Amino acid sequence: MERWSGKVALVTGASVGIGAGIVQELVKHGLKVVGLARRVEKVEELEAGLKNAPGKLYAVKADISQEEDIIAAFDWIKKNLGGVDILINNAGLGTSETLSNVGDGSWQVLHVNVKGLSIFTREALKSMKERGVNDGHIIHIN
Repeated sequence: MERWSGKVALVTGASVGIGAGIVQELVKHGLKVVGLARRVEKVEELEAGLKNAPGKLYAVKADISQEEDIIAAFDWIKKNLGGVDILINNAGLGTSETLSNVGDGSWQVLHVNVKGLSIFTREALKSMKERGVNDGHIIHIN
């Protein structure tokens, strides 16, 4: 993990569960972590608890299903941290709908789990290529 110290990681779905756990561990290992969530106040609570850690957590509000929110998050990262070295696509939705009763919930799942993930991946690749990062990582959690 030492080789990643000081690098910038972007974690989606950072407010609770697996995402919150990932954020905490990365900050404890010295990374600059941008934690994205709709409920940004939850990430801010995590941020407050990590003040003495070697890394730093930045809480950023974003709706993963909205391309403009994703682009705005990458713009913020570029302006404030230079760019992304690691992307962890952790945000996701589930639904109890089945194929025979597909409704609006299924479309929202696709917007987050497929479209959002794809846009994040595209933007992370752009960020890495612009800065000549050749050892970046993209991790998709499903």
